[in-house]
Amino acid sequence: MSYRGQILLVDDKPATSYMITMILKLNDFDVAAYSEPELALSNFDKGLYDLILMDVELPGTNGFELFKKMREIDDKVKICFMTDRPATHINKFKTSFPDLPSTSLAEKPVTSEDLLKVVGLSLADPK
Repeated sequence: MSYRGQILLVDDKPATSYMITMILKLNDFDVAAYSEPELALSNFDKGLYDLILMDVELPGTNGFELFKKMREIDDKVKICFMTDRPATHINKFKTSFPDLPSTSLAEKPVTSEDLLKVVGLSLADPK
């Protein structure tokens, strides 16, 4: 397979981060994984990533707020938020990001097939 894209993964749970990273790497994605939101933000640069996969619930901040800061740096980067409690976050997601498709909020845990489908949909979205 050929290179499919550069993904920034922000998830504070080591097992989840490892599983997602391995699935993506086995499918020819380059992955930069961070467990600390502040470190992810400090290493974030414009044009570096094709997609951000980010947990909504992060220590010290939430994924929605972190993504808003990242969007100030790169307004073209695509996002897919992940949560194990989608019902809790759906309204905040819709009001904070009305221009994003519903596929930009994925439920965890996620199977390999579902993860690759969500990533593919996120990368294909023109926004």
